[in-house]
Amino acid sequence: MEVPGYLQAHVAETIALESDGANKRRLWAVILGLLPYRDGDRWCVSTSTELQIAVCGFGDTPDKAIWDFEQAMYGKGGKPL
Repeated sequence: MEVPGYLQAHVAETIALESDGANKRRLWAVILGLLPYRDGDRWCVSTSTELQIAVCGFGDTPDKAIWDFEQAMYGKGGKPL
């Protein structure tokens, strides 16, 4: 699909922002030493093997689990825990 000229800058900026977000999600995994693992039919990323006390993320893919983990790290108020 060809992007019209007047939208090319916007498309490039959107792609850059999405790429940056994806890289930051992977950065959580590196900094905290997290490894996605299978938990039943889904993937899980957690700060502890004791899920009752851990910050966890679940998803259909490892990347979605890391995305969910990032959301859990920021809690419902949008501030880091």
